[in-house]
Amino acid sequence: MRLLLFVCTVAFLCGVMAKSKKDDNKVKIAVYYESLCPDSKKFITSQLAPVWRDFRGSVKVKLVPYGKSTHDKVSGKWQFVCHHGPDECYGNKVQACILKDRRLQDTDKMELVICLMNQPNPDKSLDTCLEQVKKSSESDKLWQCASGAQGDNLLASYGDKSDLVQRPLSFVPTVIINEKFDQAVQDEAMTDLKSIVCRVAINKPAGC
Repeated sequence: MRLLLFVCTVAFLCGVMAKSKKDDNKVKIAVYYESLCPDSKKFITSQLAPVWRDFRGSVKVKLVPYGKSTHDKVSGKWQFVCHHGPDECYGNKVQACILKDRRLQDTDKMELVICLMNQPNPDKSLDTCLEQVKKSSESDKLWQCASGAQGDNLLASYGDKSDLVQRPLSFVPTVIINEKFDQAVQDEAMTDLKSIVCRVAINKPAGC
């Protein structure tokens, strides 16, 4: 029994190490954005979506839905002020809950965010997008998350991550490639993210 446990442990660790090494060769794209921001919606749907779909094996995407919001704890409860008002706070929480839902695959999470950001009202379109990716069974859980303390805590954690970049962010979306911010790269990413990925990728994707 101990031998079997040892073999399983070694196999698991080897799998984790192999995945980590594979991820090291991917272009890391971190996007700090807001659910109701027109520039965020345009970037995610017209730049990030095609790059992620075409170069999925060559990029690793980190999404941080928070933007220029602020958060403070008052009487033990998180209080948020969002760039585009309370609806955006709620939309950010919906996406935060999606990104942290362990029952959703990474592909589902990305497609849900892309779908939401392609809607006129991302904060009110969860069920529409869940139906599109055939994950309607997650609806109640995600609504409850976004409407309660879990959503508050998740959004505050994304706020902490955003504050580490800049408090508040000077532009939304802020795009960071390979964990290093560069203003010229940020500007280029708004109109030609694909060229950046092709330029910095260790292993050039076939579509480059």
